[in-house]
Amino acid sequence: MRIHTDHNGVYVNAISTLSDGTDVEGHIYGVGAGPQFTSIQFQRGGVADNGVNGMTNEALLAILIHRTKFLDAKFPCDENRRAIQHMEEALVNLEVRSARRIVRGVEGKDVA
Repeated sequence: MRIHTDHNGVYVNAISTLSDGTDVEGHIYGVGAGPQFTSIQFQRGGVADNGVNGMTNEALLAILIHRTKFLDAKFPCDENRRAIQHMEEALVNLEVRSARRIVRGVEGKDVA
């Protein structure tokens, strides 16, 4: 399912099932950019049960923060700085969420 297309034609598809029928909703995305196609795979299942098998939201946010800071150094603008601020706030919130899950003893497990 197409979830994003930008003005340059870069698109993102959310993959819901694999060819064998495995449900991967919310875990695998395909990104097309001209002739390039990249798959982004997020962690599927808790680490305790499945090991590390994909990217985390925190890792992706760290990439986006770094890239936006790099671009802002070359092409500074208020929108970049606000986007960086919001992404850094999002990263802190996700890290706090993980810290709370660690305290509860459920981090890396498939429980709420």
